[in-house]
Amino acid sequence: MAFTPILMLAGSASAAVPTFPNNIAVFPDRDFVSIEGYSEHAGETATIKVTRPGVGVVGSATGVVSGTDVAFEVNHPGGVCWGNGTNLNVTPDIIAGDKVSITFADGSSDDTTTSSAAVTHDMVQSGTTITVDGTFNEDPTSALPVVNRNFLEQRIIQPDLVPIIGKRDIRAVPGPLTAAPRGGYSSSLEFPSLGHFKATYVFDTLEAANVAAAADLGERAMNWEVQDADGNRQGLTIAEFGEAGGPGMGGCPAGPADQTAPAGSASVVRTGATALVKWTPVTAVPTADPVTGYSVEAVTAPDPTTGAQSTAGVRLGVSATQTTLTGLDATQTYSFEVRSMAGAKLSIPFKMGAVDTVAPTLSVTPAGGTTTTPVQAGSVSVVSNGQVFFTNDGTPVVSGNLPSDSAQLLTGTSIPVTALVTLHIVAFDQVGNISSVFEGTFTPVTAVAPPVPTGLTGTPTQGSVALTWNAAPAGATVTGWQVTAYNGAGTKLATQPPVTTVPRQTIAGLTAGTPYRFTVKALNAGAASAESAAFAVSTQVATDRITISSAKWKAGDFKIVGTGDQVGATVKLYRVNADGSIGAEIVGSSAAVVAAAPPGIGDWTVRMRTNVPTTNPGRIIAKSDRGGTTAPFTVSNG
Repeated sequence: MAFTPILMLAGSASAAVPTFPNNIAVFPDRDFVSIEGYSEHAGETATIKVTRPGVGVVGSATGVVSGTDVAFEVNHPGGVCWGNGTNLNVTPDIIAGDKVSITFADGSSDDTTTSSAAVTHDMVQSGTTITVDGTFNEDPTSALPVVNRNFLEQRIIQPDLVPIIGKRDIRAVPGPLTAAPRGGYSSSLEFPSLGHFKATYVFDTLEAANVAAAADLGERAMNWEVQDADGNRQGLTIAEFGEAGGPGMGGCPAGPADQTAPAGSASVVRTGATALVKWTPVTAVPTADPVTGYSVEAVTAPDPTTGAQSTAGVRLGVSATQTTLTGLDATQTYSFEVRSMAGAKLSIPFKMGAVDTVAPTLSVTPAGGTTTTPVQAGSVSVVSNGQVFFTNDGTPVVSGNLPSDSAQLLTGTSIPVTALVTLHIVAFDQVGNISSVFEGTFTPVTAVAPPVPTGLTGTPTQGSVALTWNAAPAGATVTGWQVTAYNGAGTKLATQPPVTTVPRQTIAGLTAGTPYRFTVKALNAGAASAESAAFAVSTQVATDRITISSAKWKAGDFKIVGTGDQVGATVKLYRVNADGSIGAEIVGSSAAVVAAAPPGIGDWTVRMRTNVPTTNPGRIIAKSDRGGTTAPFTVSNG
């Protein structure tokens, strides 16, 4: 798990409600995820995935980063639904051990693993004392992640406590019974046995105890995955005892247990008393009841007097993709229904092709060649008003006025060309009319490598280099870029960055004060360019460490807050040039690093009310007089 450093208070009975400039917060009982911060990616679309070990991706969604404290939320009023922007339309039942990740177009990502810490039953009251019990995993042999006891906190949420003790929630952190600094109660969080926690609250008055005990769904277990040297918590799981999962708002997809059996597409070619029915196999969403087979039926038109309809059909196993229905009444009109079976459920009928009374049209582009002079094409486009079948193994596509046994139903509008191939293509309508058969030979397009990228440069920090290069020239087909990282001697690093779809990438995880070389090559669907000229650079020598936590600008007011690990250092702010390099100093933006409240080390704040920049500076960098430099940070309005 890797997170941008965040500013958050360490656990204590009196801690203020924290903010999360960059964080993933998981609420497993409500199948809800909150993405906080990431203002450096404001306006960008991020992909959220829930991945379960041994299963794979069980939920996904995309959202646009707002640039405010809450970037966006998934499965929560005001946010997006699971399945937004993806084809996985299911609300995942998030459980302990699920990994929740966020990924951006430049390849950067963060993730956290859902904790097992949870309250196990309603709180118990005895006079002025309330206890809350829960469990968490401490067994290193378990498949679940091990929970650090020191990164655990129990809370009871009860807004009705505000007029009594001045707070809407009460908290217990590891340690003996300790009075809350603002009074009203004392609390402790102890561990009677392995994997068992007990929170105890002793109230000053019976009234406060009674009100707290009346909290509806108030018991929570909060666990964070990482706590850095500054005491910052990162990667949160907030388990809410008794909360219901599933769709968090209207219009969101059902959970796996409530999913209907999936439906697909099908086709039928009828000739007299027989009908050949074919369909595309379907798969249930992850963790829902799997598809176990298919039901295929021919249904007569309603009797004009009684309205009764007769059916004839068959049920087939999950591997079936076609069947021939026989014994039909040649004088009857039938409709045909294909349904999948999953658990005890039948799907809605698969979508069938339309019925035509004339031979269907068929148009294939480009025109095919011969085996000696094939036509180059990446794919073959097919347009028809009927159901299209094809073969790509040289065999006939029609046999006895029906699709041959080797014929495949075309479910899209094109056939990819990945090798030398002879295609036979035909269209049928519902009553068995057949188009003329197309035959042509194709070969893949000879790949043309994109031009070599130019202008590779970068800005180093102590542990990373922010690379940029020129975008693809007009007319060039480029789908992405691959950066290759080398050490100073020219040997490839063991870990290489992923492909990026934008002409910039930050290479992290580097060693301070060390020389590196970088190249970049352009990619398209068929080829890759040669590597660019190498860009040589050394990371900055290890110095003090400073960060920017937040930066907000408005007319007449510019406030920037950050942290540092050396008290007394002086921090100044600079603009960031378009190429990512450090630009001009922002006049009047100096601040000293002062001691922070434990367990933090140092904080600094720049607050400008005079000589404020007339417009939002955009991206800024902070530099310390002791050598520390931050990564570029995007200033938000407000």
